[in-house]
Amino acid sequence: MSMAVSRLDRLFILLDTGTTPVTRKAAAQQLGEVVKLHPHELHNLLSKVLTYLRSPNWDTRIAAGQAVEAIVKNIHEWNPVPKPKEESREDLSPEDSSCDRLNFYHFDISRLLRHGASLLGSAGVEFELQEDKTGEMDPKERLARQRKLLQKKLGLDMGAAIGMDTDELFNDEDLDYSCHPSSFKAQGYKATAGCSSRNHVTIQAAELIDSEFRPGMSSRQKNKAKRLAKLVAKQKSRDVDPNEKSNDSFEGEPEEKRRKTTNVVIDQPAAEHKVLIDNVPDNSGHLEESHEWPLESLCEELCNDLFNPSWEVRHGAGTGLREILKSHGAGGGKLVGSTAEQMLRQHQEWIEDLVIRLLCVFALDRFGDFVSDEVVAPVRETCAQTLGVALLHMSENSVSMTVDVLLKLLKEDQWEVRHGGLLGIKYALAVRQDLISVLLPRVLPAITEGLQDLDDDVRAVAAAALIPVVQGLVQLLPNKVPFIVNTLWDALLDLDDLTASTNSIMTLLSLLLTFPHVRQCSMEQSLTVLVPRVWPFLRHTISSVRKAALETLYTLLSKADESCAVWINPILQDMLRHIFQSCILESNDEILELIQKVWMELLSQVPQQFVVAASCPWMGAWLCLMMQASHIPIDLNMLLEVKARSK
Repeated sequence: MSMAVSRLDRLFILLDTGTTPVTRKAAAQQLGEVVKLHPHELHNLLSKVLTYLRSPNWDTRIAAGQAVEAIVKNIHEWNPVPKPKEESREDLSPEDSSCDRLNFYHFDISRLLRHGASLLGSAGVEFELQEDKTGEMDPKERLARQRKLLQKKLGLDMGAAIGMDTDELFNDEDLDYSCHPSSFKAQGYKATAGCSSRNHVTIQAAELIDSEFRPGMSSRQKNKAKRLAKLVAKQKSRDVDPNEKSNDSFEGEPEEKRRKTTNVVIDQPAAEHKVLIDNVPDNSGHLEESHEWPLESLCEELCNDLFNPSWEVRHGAGTGLREILKSHGAGGGKLVGSTAEQMLRQHQEWIEDLVIRLLCVFALDRFGDFVSDEVVAPVRETCAQTLGVALLHMSENSVSMTVDVLLKLLKEDQWEVRHGGLLGIKYALAVRQDLISVLLPRVLPAITEGLQDLDDDVRAVAAAALIPVVQGLVQLLPNKVPFIVNTLWDALLDLDDLTASTNSIMTLLSLLLTFPHVRQCSMEQSLTVLVPRVWPFLRHTISSVRKAALETLYTLLSKADESCAVWINPILQDMLRHIFQSCILESNDEILELIQKVWMELLSQVPQQFVVAASCPWMGAWLCLMMQASHIPIDLNMLLEVKARSK
């Protein structure tokens, strides 16, 4: 047994500290195999994985999500046998079963936005001095130590070391200790609402949701009460026999998270007055008590974590829920002893409750990080993916109400809220293609506004939202397409290497131009003026942008309904120079093949005499570029400088 335990511990260590993603993923898959061989270890494993989903390390959380995926894949799908109506459980009346779930009829996103506390990067607790160190400290000394700690956490101590004045960046009022009473720890993270109420009092999200939008006792309160009642009952029925101390070691650990055991009489030794009892896994108790989905308690924990002040915990919660929904989204919320109709209602109530919580995250999450050249909102993006999986299991009416809330988010002033709303719409359109004829006309006006949003990250998601439904857009709403195409052409004038929307806008434009009547509407504004707007993106730092730019050119050249010479001739020389230069500088094999296709297509579309006239003046420079030694820098005078044109 000790060998098995140590091997399990090693898997969790690899999950946390594996040197490569491949190693971590292998450990995650092995944990899935453990559940297949030892099903009674399910709750024990999930409780351990939960701690890694809350890890501050990104790679650990991703690996923990893979572990959840591997574990739940090896659990049988939860689909209790429905009972006939006359035999159904009496306590499952519609009123009782729905009173502990959030639903759209009691939910008001506007109230949440007005009174809910924003979810930022953290609660700021890491910048506070520990209570035990400051109990008897002089206030001035405490402020001085806190200032020193904060400077170190923010990296400002390095600034002071090189002579930079950092004293004015924050003052003693910012460190006012009175705002953080000693009761902070006892109250968990409800203090995130803040100490001062400037315009109105903000309330911690989870508390506001439970108190305002849910009638009756909350699901968490009910389950907590059930667990407490079970624990008390076990304590009363347990005999105070010293031989049974092994069971007491589980004291205080949640019922659903520990391995169930039962006492059995084992083979006896020769001694007459001794009876040996051992603990073995008890699978029968689980069957007796499991009137709810076996993953219910884990989902409940993760739903709570969605509103944690720390962005890492929120991200881990979204990741875990996404993996659970992929495999078990069709079984959540169903109770044993219910009729088929009741189970259907229970499942829809459960999925609706979860979706509303994800919508709350879109409304309140303000965390953004920057990687390379674009903003990354890991919490909102992950929750949007989770929402997409959840929407697969929702009724058409519930999907419609979800979209209503997402559209309300797009009217808010904070760009993060609009960003979250568009992410939700993006995944809703991508996964519910069966409802595209209903959803797309409703959301297109809002997406079109998003394409013109002042914030670049919002424009990026608006363009990305239309990419999966380009065909539906052209077929269902052809009269709306010309305005969108013109908006995209105009957007090219504002893009550069640092704008986040470059990739999405170039990709959407290249896809739209593959449709004949979309190209026709672009002809209204001369392509002689429009095509040069693509030049800067042929040397963009992101390979997918360069590919999209080349695909745009190839589409315009190869699928032209009439001769291209009319609009190409005035810009032919520039086009030849840009494409040749791209071929010299490009290192990606796939893009090099695409460059060759564009080059050959261009030569085939233009009369030969025009090609000769345009290329002869530059033939010498091109030959020099072709003969350039690999270890010598290219003379910049031989390269065509690419500048973005202004409006």
